[in-house]
Amino acid sequence: MSGSAKSRDKRFMRKKVFMTLLLSYLMILLFPGAVFTAVYNRIEDVMVDNANKLNQTLIEQAQQIVDSKLEEMYQLSRNITSHPDMKALLNIEGINNGKENYAFYKFMEEIQRYKNNNRFVRELYIYFRNSDTILTSGLKTDSDLFYSKLYSYDHMTYEEWKEQVLHAPHYNTFLPVAQIGRPADKSDMLTYVQSLPVGERSSPQGALVMLIDKRQIYTWLEEITRSNQGSIYIKDAGGQVLLHAESGEETPLMPGESLSKISVSAYSAESGWEYVSAVPDEVFWGRVQTVKNLAFSVLFFYLVAGIGACAFLTYRAYQPVREIIRLISDKKHPGHTDYGNEYEYIKTAVEDVFLQKDAMRDKLQEQVPVLRSHFLLRLLKGNVDSEAVSEHSLAFMGIDFPHPYYGVALIKLCGMDEGERGNTEKVWALMRFLTGQLVEDNRMDHFHCVELDKDMVAVIFNVPDPGLHQAEIYPWLETIQDTIRRRFNTGAIIALSDLHSGMEQVPMCLDESMKALDYSIFTENQSVLVYDDMKHKSELVYDFPVDTEVRIIQAVKNGETVKVEQLIESLYRNNFNMEHKKPELARLLFANLVSTLFKLLNGLNLKYDELFKQDLNPLEVINKADTVHDMYTFVLSLFHKVCRQVSAKRMSSSSAIVDKAKVYLEQNADDAMLSLASVAEHFQITPQYLSGLFKKSSGINMSDYLAQVRIKKAKELMSDPDITISQIARLVGYNNDVGFIRVFKKHEGMTPGQYRTLMENK
Repeated sequence: MSGSAKSRDKRFMRKKVFMTLLLSYLMILLFPGAVFTAVYNRIEDVMVDNANKLNQTLIEQAQQIVDSKLEEMYQLSRNITSHPDMKALLNIEGINNGKENYAFYKFMEEIQRYKNNNRFVRELYIYFRNSDTILTSGLKTDSDLFYSKLYSYDHMTYEEWKEQVLHAPHYNTFLPVAQIGRPADKSDMLTYVQSLPVGERSSPQGALVMLIDKRQIYTWLEEITRSNQGSIYIKDAGGQVLLHAESGEETPLMPGESLSKISVSAYSAESGWEYVSAVPDEVFWGRVQTVKNLAFSVLFFYLVAGIGACAFLTYRAYQPVREIIRLISDKKHPGHTDYGNEYEYIKTAVEDVFLQKDAMRDKLQEQVPVLRSHFLLRLLKGNVDSEAVSEHSLAFMGIDFPHPYYGVALIKLCGMDEGERGNTEKVWALMRFLTGQLVEDNRMDHFHCVELDKDMVAVIFNVPDPGLHQAEIYPWLETIQDTIRRRFNTGAIIALSDLHSGMEQVPMCLDESMKALDYSIFTENQSVLVYDDMKHKSELVYDFPVDTEVRIIQAVKNGETVKVEQLIESLYRNNFNMEHKKPELARLLFANLVSTLFKLLNGLNLKYDELFKQDLNPLEVINKADTVHDMYTFVLSLFHKVCRQVSAKRMSSSSAIVDKAKVYLEQNADDAMLSLASVAEHFQITPQYLSGLFKKSSGINMSDYLAQVRIKKAKELMSDPDITISQIARLVGYNNDVGFIRVFKKHEGMTPGQYRTLMENK
């Protein structure tokens, strides 16, 4: 083909493929744009509708939460106003004796109990008009002192407060949020007022007042104001704005003022409150317009950028195709030019490459046995990085190692006559080949043969379980050995290593089988030499690990007789349940244990003469013992005696600590912060250790003992009728009388009041 013909063919193909790619990208680009344009007309209505639904849902959720809290507050009001002692307290016109004063203090406890069950109310107080008394959960005072020091209003004087809040008739009335509190520390709070007695319309004898922190309600409204940048108004049944919250600066709504804002509202049938969520016009519609402008801007930039991206991507997508065509044309041009497009041109060239690759693979397969043999030889010699070997490379060489444990068996050919030994390498190669074929004929899963020396073949095993060593591998090797003797009329010595985990341990396996093979000069007619048997024949040491000695020392120091016995028994079993142990090694092992015992005596400040007979010589007893078991029994008795002595000393020390702890508890029983941790810190020991000592020595927990000490002291204080139960509770170490009463009843079977009454009757 001439140069001009090639040029025309390339221009034709480029025009066809390039335009096809460009049109495809443009269609993909325009389809989302058309869909976006078609559906956008519905977006604005959906946004408006969703915003209204969201605001309505949020305001209704807030209304339900507030209503539930108000219902709890109403229930609290009903409980207090219907209390049996309320009427009597309202009729008191002055506190003239201790009995009336005591009645007020008893009612304070009731207030505290009610208030503890309601976290919605920050503070509540009851005003008794006849005695000008105000009671809170922890205070009894007059109205003047209460207002000036505790809960004054920014917008009301003391007289206005008494006239509008305390003396005016109210029925579940709420006052708008105001600054209330101490002069230097005021908070925004909502005021609830209920005249006493309930139903009094002309001249109430008192009032129940509850103060609710604005933040309690504002927390539930904050999500709405933050999400819509608007305002929340809560109005009572008369239209008065009780609370106002908005995302920006507050501009409270005046009574009768209309809302020039887009708003949604929710009405509460229980409280009569109306919850109004108002969003400014500019915010509400500004968002819609912003989204609209943003949407069309995005569409515009999408089209402009998309068209440019289509051109760029088309050029870029075609660039590799053009480079591939150029590369193929430079290396090898197909014999004809009748192609529909560039892809057909590339397909023809790739098919030609695959044909060449298949031919190369066939040649490579012929070399696989050589590669496999070379790899296995390097693996046996330790010249292979096992971490760098991949399953793919092993599979290419026909090697399969799927299991974790490896072992090596060596087959050494022997027993030839002098004439056969002088034959050429060809004869030895034939013998090695026939041996390998024999192994293959008696196949076992996951093993590979490799020729080593002139008269030796190695077999690498790969098995899932080290227990297969004796169960399968050993009988299989015996079969191979017997077959070699019968078929080749020659001898064969087989040596087997232990099984080890990891491919990197194969060189160690080879070394072990070599060592086992060395014992062939001392054996006669042995079937298979096993390294596991050979290594015990040369064992001249005993097994006494350093960590075992450390564990024995620690167990003796802790007085753990059973654990010491288990450790020494384990040493005895591990060393003397094996073969080829000599009596001298037994005496050395037990002498070492006696040495460990002497170290312990020095470390524990114990004297040998005080524990054992003066004429007892442990080493002499060990040397004269008739059996290993006698040595074991004697040494174990020595350790038992030391453990008992250590336990006795620890028990004496523990008893002294418990006695000191009891004295400390009796001296500090009135301390409300007294606890197991503080006592343990005082004696510089851990709480767990002190608790265990106390329970073991006294038979009861330390907390029960402390309760007994406090109850005993409380009984002594109850003989004084002027001391109240609440005061007694604090004098004996309780923060409040509730905890004291509960503990007293648990231990005495009756409450402190019942006990005092019983003592007075006696």
